[in-house]
Amino acid sequence: MYELIRDNVQRVLAIIEKLRPGEGVKLMAVTKTRTRREAEIAIEAGVNLVGENKVQEAMAKYRDKLAVPLHMIGHLQTNKVKYAIDLFDGIDSIDSERVAEALNRRLNRTMPVMLEVNAGREETKTGLMFEHVRPFLAKAEQWHNLLFVGMMALFPASADKDIEENKKNRDLMKETGELWRMSQKEGFPWAPLNELSMGMSEDFEWALEAGSTMIRLGTALFGARPKTGVL
Repeated sequence: MYELIRDNVQRVLAIIEKLRPGEGVKLMAVTKTRTRREAEIAIEAGVNLVGENKVQEAMAKYRDKLAVPLHMIGHLQTNKVKYAIDLFDGIDSIDSERVAEALNRRLNRTMPVMLEVNAGREETKTGLMFEHVRPFLAKAEQWHNLLFVGMMALFPASADKDIEENKKNRDLMKETGELWRMSQKEGFPWAPLNELSMGMSEDFEWALEAGSTMIRLGTALFGARPKTGVL
């Protein structure tokens, strides 16, 4: 199993280098339901960051620091903020003013965060719609302890969709890349937006073509997700 993880990481790194040579695109291993040892194998093989969806699962696995930064990529409940700020190196899922305010209030240092964008406008997912991004960023100056270093975009699942649906997702990725670049040009000191976290196991090659600087992969690295995780 561990050899498969190593092979998969190397395969993805080769794809990144082929599509975006020398650009320093980051590879995040998403370790939901995975063991700490699996995460460590992926790190040894070359992943740059680890992402977790739930605070409780991350607390169980990662009380001892990993060799790479640990990021929160799932919805952050405000009652979990006090645990998240000590556990994670970055919060990539700022999806509302309420979450931003709760984080800012608890922090006594500057924390790198990302604004979560609901690119597919899906009611079942969190994140800001495109038209709400600029007003949110303009208001973010008040949260002095948050530095918005990027955007994390969510898209409709791509696997097993027909050609037309997949084309829509590719177009959405291009639009998201344009939104990111336009938002960078605003020049907000508190929101440099250096990163665009976009692309998962089923669509990361499209995301790379659309300008993503960070891809978030789970099954592409670890194989099919087990029903329950072990620590």
